Amino acid sequence: MIDKLRNLVPYLAVKSIGESIAELLFLLVVFILVLLACVFTTRFVAGRKLSQMKQSNFKPLETFQVAQNRYLQLIQIGTRFFVISITKDSISLICELTEEQFEQKEMPQGEGGHLFRDILDNLKEKVDRHEETKK
Repeated sequence: MIDKLRNLVPYLAVKSIGESIAELLFLLVVFILVLLACVFTTRFVAGRKLSQMKQSNFKPLETFQVAQNRYLQLIQIGTRFFVISITKDSISLICELTEEQFEQKEMPQGEGGHLFRDILDNLKEKVDRHEETKK
């Protein structure tokens, strides 16, 4: 019966365990290579973008969402500060701020100022403590 099926549908060939494992390992290596290519490409593009932003006089300082697809953004161009309105179809100048009107606030640690590494380390410590209490 199996021989009749093999003749009818040639792509249903039965593979040995060795062939299946080799194919799985090959696909795993290809998958890892694709992931590595994605990581290095992302780092390369991000590095170029970061160096462009560091050399630029334009700096977005804050963004405030007013409604869906409507934002107010505080930007710095050189030594001047502007508030602009950004919508789906347009960007408009609202006003220019003087340095006296502008107050730059530093982000407190409790409000998103943590690095991902710090959060991950804290989580690892909690997991380790939990495992120790189980023993």
